[in-house]
Amino acid sequence: MATIKKFFPALLGIVALAGLLGTTASCGNSPETAGKLSAAAAAADMKKLLNVGAGETSEGYFQKTSQTLVAAAAGTYNSRFYDLGRLMVEDGLSHAMIALGREMNGTWYEWNEHRAPPSEPDAFIKAWRQIVTTMRSVPGQHFKFLWTIFMDSAAVADCWPGSKYVDYIGTDIFDWYGGPRNTYPHTASGALDHASKWQQIVSSAPGGLNWTAAFSEVTGKPIVIPEWGLDFHTFGGQDDPQFITNMMAWMKDHHAIGLYWGGSHISPAAAPGGPLLVGQGEASQNNTPAIVGGMGQLMGGRLEYAGAYLSDSKWPSASTARTVLATWQHEGYRLILSVPLVPNPPVIKSYSGPPEPGDRPYQLADYPDVVAALRQGR
Repeated sequence: MATIKKFFPALLGIVALAGLLGTTASCGNSPETAGKLSAAAAAADMKKLLNVGAGETSEGYFQKTSQTLVAAAAGTYNSRFYDLGRLMVEDGLSHAMIALGREMNGTWYEWNEHRAPPSEPDAFIKAWRQIVTTMRSVPGQHFKFLWTIFMDSAAVADCWPGSKYVDYIGTDIFDWYGGPRNTYPHTASGALDHASKWQQIVSSAPGGLNWTAAFSEVTGKPIVIPEWGLDFHTFGGQDDPQFITNMMAWMKDHHAIGLYWGGSHISPAAAPGGPLLVGQGEASQNNTPAIVGGMGQLMGGRLEYAGAYLSDSKWPSASTARTVLATWQHEGYRLILSVPLVPNPPVIKSYSGPPEPGDRPYQLADYPDVVAALRQGR
């Protein structure tokens, strides 16, 4: 995981982005001139947002070139994604959201931007455009595409495919890390410093909440937080209901969709009755409708979204995708399906976090203060 770094000076311009976008048209210029100034200001703000980050987007940044990513950029594998799209339409999932090549500004997936060659630094961008164009050509499809980065990793100038090819933008937010040597921040007295960690989550770039709100504003794309939640590892914030309260309030204020990372932390249950919890969902590797139902039960209603994952180590195909897709047929959830842009080779393992302390996953229901925060913030 990337070490937390602070980019407060660069963020001074970012957090004021909405003001920057709204001031250029009211300076006494003609409507035509004002429009040009607004477009120029928006382009400048976009450039600033795309280039802030822990990594560089210039020569010397890229390592371990992926020939598979280069081939994907040339459209070599388009037929695989066409077949996936056709299969999803056949299975009644034509309106699914596709989270393609998630966290591409990190270093832990074959499709990350680091694996583009110096001669073709925009290989990820080209591959994304190939796949989106191909899947949109499937008869009967109404897919939406989600572009998700990871907080505090490399700048995203070489992985932003452009608004034409993206429907939603997002970031993954967990209550973990942030201190020295990949520990959780602590106060001078040695206590977990939840307030300091929250400020990091808000102010970090790229992928922090201020950055994400600013990027949503400049692109006009709604926000999805496809993975968020507490963390009970030694480097996590443990029982932190204020994190839940803060995240729920932020997502509501920004009309964001949020999928809590549940999985083994949730006891399975039938889909509960009660109100539809609009914009709320649950995600995990090997997810099931029963787990989503269990999360809804904890929150006191029926969740709107479910997050599922195709294998990160295989190309999408009828044999690899149908089992996952069949799980969600006729369940009534709006599916957000994570699809690898290219498969991970065997040497790269899919990352879903190290084992819990003692290899015993916590149960969210064992923390009534957290459950109360989830219900109050829904």
